[in-house]
Amino acid sequence: MSVAAVLVGIALIVGGVAAYLGRWRRWAFARPVFSYAVGFGVLYAGIAMAMFGILTLLGDAVPLGVQRVGAVVVLALVAMMLLSLFWFPAFLTPRWFRTERAAQRGARRGASS
Repeated sequence: MSVAAVLVGIALIVGGVAAYLGRWRRWAFARPVFSYAVGFGVLYAGIAMAMFGILTLLGDAVPLGVQRVGAVVVLALVAMMLLSLFWFPAFLTPRWFRTERAAQRGARRGASS
């Protein structure tokens, strides 16, 4: 299970990095827009899953303090992923996304005038 969690986490990290770099943009402006989680949230979910898998694999070899800090980080990353289902802070989105979002809003305003 732990190895699978690490592998799935790595796959999600690759997808999330591609979304942040703008290599994977198809999800960003599809209609209907489901959420930021499709692109940006997967990065946080992937990091959380990979960290969880690594901590589980290492088990008691990791000091208790490191386990606790790791658990807090994993929970914070899961919270970020859940937050991305509904809303995502603009400062966490990449420049390409903010630029395209602003251009779309401008185009919609121009069409409705």
